[in-house]
Amino acid sequence: MRSWKRVIPFLILNIIISAATTLTVLLLWDRTQRPVQPLPVSVGSGGIPSTASQQQSPPEGEATLPPLEEPVILIETVIGAGDLQNEAVLLRRVGEGELLLTGWKLTNGRGAEYTFPYLLLNKNGAVRLYSRAGNNTVMELFWGSQQAVFRSGDVVSLYDWQGNLRASYTLP
Repeated sequence: MRSWKRVIPFLILNIIISAATTLTVLLLWDRTQRPVQPLPVSVGSGGIPSTASQQQSPPEGEATLPPLEEPVILIETVIGAGDLQNEAVLLRRVGEGELLLTGWKLTNGRGAEYTFPYLLLNKNGAVRLYSRAGNNTVMELFWGSQQAVFRSGDVVSLYDWQGNLRASYTLP
């Protein structure tokens, strides 16, 4: 019994040091890993949220856009149309080099509009835009809608920051 009483202070010290080390690592991780902040959302026509943006000038660092006749991006598909939890648009870079999507807009043809935050797509890069709320990452963006955005027959359109149509996709 005496040997057990001698071990207890060492066990308590071990627990305190382990907790302090874990807390330090978590605090350092939290300071270095900053999540992308979602854009403010406002309600558009039909009660469907749209991101607020007044973007009319070129995004910082991009003075010109690729020529209109040059394919730069493709709306590959819309997954789970009508199901808010699974609904997503898959976009893929098809042109050469990098493409800055900051200020570009995706619409459903019925008044819902999403404006892209800072996003740089590399050659053959892709991003998935979910209709539901969530935390943006470099590969997944979240619209923040409270209801499904897309339905059969919608024409999903992607416009650059100057308002030029760059891609479209019709849902079957």
